[in-house]
Amino acid sequence: MKSEMSKKEIENYIHEIFSGNPSPKEIKKAKKLAMSKNIKLGKLKRKFCKRCYSLFDSKNSEIRIKKGFKIIKCKNCGDVSRWAMS
Repeated sequence: MKSEMSKKEIENYIHEIFSGNPSPKEIKKAKKLAMSKNIKLGKLKRKFCKRCYSLFDSKNSEIRIKKGFKIIKCKNCGDVSRWAMS
């Protein structure tokens, strides 16, 4: 990867990372790239833990729906993410 990429190239690279099964290291790299060019991750930010950067799946997360919120608990680090249902 070259050091100076355009905003569109970085967006494509981030979507390419999340299309597969990214490791926490790759997720952290994608988030850092997005922050450097002020790119919003949108729905992608709901797919990983903000604390340990592990991708949420059925093995490492618990999902509950309570009072209009989707509550996701990471089994790796214990962090809890809450998202409003819309």
